[in-house]
Amino acid sequence: MKKIVALIAICILVLGLCACDFEPSLVGTVPADNSKNNISSNIETPSAKTFKLGDVVELNNVTVSFLEVTTNTGSDFNKPTDGNVFVLCEFEISNNSNEELSVSSMLSFEAYCDGYSCNFSLSALMEKGNKNQLDGTVAAGKKTKGVVGYEVPADWEELEIHYTIDVFSGKEIVFVATNEQ
Repeated sequence: MKKIVALIAICILVLGLCACDFEPSLVGTVPADNSKNNISSNIETPSAKTFKLGDVVELNNVTVSFLEVTTNTGSDFNKPTDGNVFVLCEFEISNNSNEELSVSSMLSFEAYCDGYSCNFSLSALMEKGNKNQLDGTVAAGKKTKGVVGYEVPADWEELEIHYTIDVFSGKEIVFVATNEQ
């Protein structure tokens, strides 16, 4: 009987947590010089639905900073399809929760270029230089930094990147990069 009561209590708790409406909120911006200790936190717009380069956003005890967008045409042995370029987006993720966080550039990130779905590109990641790929686990209280890569048309205007912290919650943070950055 105690097991049944405990199971019912756990189910109610899980359903209650799922019903909570956690929304991402802007907690600051990353300064142009990317200095670590000078993050401006005087801007807060919890009603924002999309965020831009330089924004620092918090959702479910995870802070995500959109640090940099770089475009390149590949190297001697690794080139995008004719008419396309590689776009690398760098993020820093801080796990402020009490649990380990899994980050997968293929599963946690989804992108749309000018409104069309675009796939994660291993070829683009080959052009990341000394930067890390954004994959792995982040222990409670720790951080990770890395890039996700896409192959998009050379004349792209807007790249929308959706980061889902937890696939079960369905909550995501949407970042938008423009080609003029």
